[in-house]
Amino acid sequence: MSKITSISTAVPPYKQTQMQIYEVVKSIHADTAAEQRALKFMYNSSGIATRYAAVPDFNLEHKRKDLLTGDGAALGLEHRLKIYENAALDLATEAIENCLPNDITPSAITHLITVSCTGMQAPGLDLAIIKQLGLRPNIYRTSVNFMGCYAAIHGLKQAHYITEAEPDAKVLVICVELCTLHFQKSKTVDNITSTIIFGDGAAAVLVEGEGSRTPGWDIKGFYSEINFEGIDDMAWKISADGFLMTLTNKVPDILEAKCQSIIDNALTYYGVNASDIPFWCVHPGGRKILESIEKGTFVTKEQLAPSYEILKAYGNMSSPTVLFVLDKICKMAAQSPDIRKIVGMAFGPGLTLETFYLQHA
Repeated sequence: MSKITSISTAVPPYKQTQMQIYEVVKSIHADTAAEQRALKFMYNSSGIATRYAAVPDFNLEHKRKDLLTGDGAALGLEHRLKIYENAALDLATEAIENCLPNDITPSAITHLITVSCTGMQAPGLDLAIIKQLGLRPNIYRTSVNFMGCYAAIHGLKQAHYITEAEPDAKVLVICVELCTLHFQKSKTVDNITSTIIFGDGAAAVLVEGEGSRTPGWDIKGFYSEINFEGIDDMAWKISADGFLMTLTNKVPDILEAKCQSIIDNALTYYGVNASDIPFWCVHPGGRKILESIEKGTFVTKEQLAPSYEILKAYGNMSSPTVLFVLDKICKMAAQSPDIRKIVGMAFGPGLTLETFYLQHA
């Protein structure tokens, strides 16, 4: 048996409203007054109110906007990854320190799983975290890299397998993404979409085995499916100018058509009735993504309320986002005896759909 005994989130220091970002990028992604009006409508209708960034480039008060305008040397991939190297460690450290209970020291962690798709280097983020926090030098390490928005579920899956085999294991999963480092100035649909919806954030989860006496959420299982129909409609590729996101307008239609059957298969696999799930822990990839689930499945807008709230407050932060939603539902459960089962779902490149099932211990 494995269980989630602690979860925490963190965001970088630069907060801006959605329309503050619009004011920064409108001259880059809209050449005419008509294009600016259309872009403003897209920002206003995104369902996002605020987002966070590791750099101040998206505030009007900041005179240099290197990531978008190309001023100086910051536009290239090398410079972006240099920013990632320092900022990701700071953000990951904050999330981990908030996650670890007072009775668990960093040296008690037996396994570390790092999850990220917005930066890579070797030695990697895992070694930087170990050194920064004083984790044991013989800790077991696993890195889940470049899997996109559903990667947190892969991290949880690995933690589950570890604690099933080692009941005394204490596995720390840390997801950290700095999506805004890869915003692009070229005026394409994908670049405009990315600039409208993505933000930065981190989330940490502590997974323990049955040897732990700490209460938590039992991890009951995982279920996933790949839909090759959307293999080219959601992608994440490396270029000299940064990482490039592809998210076509076909993705919501694919989810609307396919999501119900996947939910049915998952619930059957878990042996759970839909009526037992008061809130669904769904990765809010965007407002249209959530609306497509409402249209194509029995899941209601009310049952997706935590996802909408996280989208509004933070935007899409890639892999940590579903854990932000999970953290919110867990806090709701602490106040409500009706929330004792959670089914989570996230989507990513492939088009891949990953799910998990938790039950309160």
